[in-house]
Amino acid sequence: MSFTDTAIIGAGPYGLSLAAHLKATGVNHQLLGQPMLTWRNYMPPGMLLRSEAFASSLHAPRAGFTVEDYCRLKGLPYEPMGMELPLERFVDYALWFQANLVGEIQPVDVASLRRVDGHFQLTLSDGRSLSARKVVIALGLKGFAQTPPALQGLPERYATHSERYGDLTWARGMDIAIVGGGQSALGLSALLHELGARPHVLMRESHVVWHGRPQASRSLVSKLKGPDAGLGRGWRSLFLSECPGIFHMLDDARRKQIMEKSYGASGAWWLHDRVVDKVKLSFRTAVRSASVDNGRVVLRVLTEGKDAAVGADHVIAATGFRTDMRQHAFLSKDIADTISGGTGLPELTSNYETLVRGLYVVGPASAHSFGPVMRFVYGTKHASPCVARHITGSLKAGERQAGWSAGEAPLSGRTNE
Repeated sequence: MSFTDTAIIGAGPYGLSLAAHLKATGVNHQLLGQPMLTWRNYMPPGMLLRSEAFASSLHAPRAGFTVEDYCRLKGLPYEPMGMELPLERFVDYALWFQANLVGEIQPVDVASLRRVDGHFQLTLSDGRSLSARKVVIALGLKGFAQTPPALQGLPERYATHSERYGDLTWARGMDIAIVGGGQSALGLSALLHELGARPHVLMRESHVVWHGRPQASRSLVSKLKGPDAGLGRGWRSLFLSECPGIFHMLDDARRKQIMEKSYGASGAWWLHDRVVDKVKLSFRTAVRSASVDNGRVVLRVLTEGKDAAVGADHVIAATGFRTDMRQHAFLSKDIADTISGGTGLPELTSNYETLVRGLYVVGPASAHSFGPVMRFVYGTKHASPCVARHITGSLKAGERQAGWSAGEAPLSGRTNE
């Protein structure tokens, strides 16, 4: 059994940012997971980030580690707004951030997490065990994919969720039906079209909401009417981008209302010309049932109020995610039930701590408590320093023991201090 003050589960933007802050404060910690695994393996090459470049930086405990700093160091072009930021460049930036501020990561998954005698015991995928006083779950959207009931009975060969895609070259020359009308659906359709596939987007919406290309130079009056913010333009976006603490103070009904009406199905400015008049779009369309006939998927749909059939070689459900902590198989039942209150949504304090003391949740899974900014990399600027301060403060207040008890020792060769 090895020991640490804090175990961070997940090595994406939120896990890396928090680890950098904990390392800066001297808290003994272990970061568990493959660095940027989802971004590297389950997002298609050539994808562009939806966020503007200035809003795509991981949060560091000191200056000098933004996307702008990385581009300057590497001699790459940079514009805070209106610049296309490729997935590959963002991943390289995040790994550079890790190498400079985080250091070593344990490339393992967590098989189980349970509470024992005031500590957390973690069983790792390589067979080792780890005991921690604090645990932070920073797993992004992993495990929360939401697939429409009509598609759930199809074999994986014929239908999968958009969270599962990396390289798309397998689809060249194929008919691909994409269910959904948001950024994920539209982005996949553009990439598939450019690779030589024939995508067909089926969306419930009556039209696509296209965002205009942002303008870095605007008049003072224009900026006062609609200030630029991490989540977009406007005073509403500014509030949601910069005031997650105030959002947390709202009642559940108000928070739910804001979440449901903020940043719905839409397309980034750089997708418009790659989709319009190039990709087949069906509006006001709902999938009623799906079957396989002679090696092809047949979707029965209701489109524009009429029954129709859509054939495809494969169906991609770009239908979003629904946070449910009970989907994390590594959580013991008592922990999962306690933190989710029966809804699957983690109930969090203003410090991102769950109802299980010492267990925290950051990233998209915390969005219902702190707003839609947590669904984006920009949210690391709020979550990382807040959680690091709370962990450091609670340990200094007496939860850190004077020394490890007999037989305890930090994990040899894998500490982050």
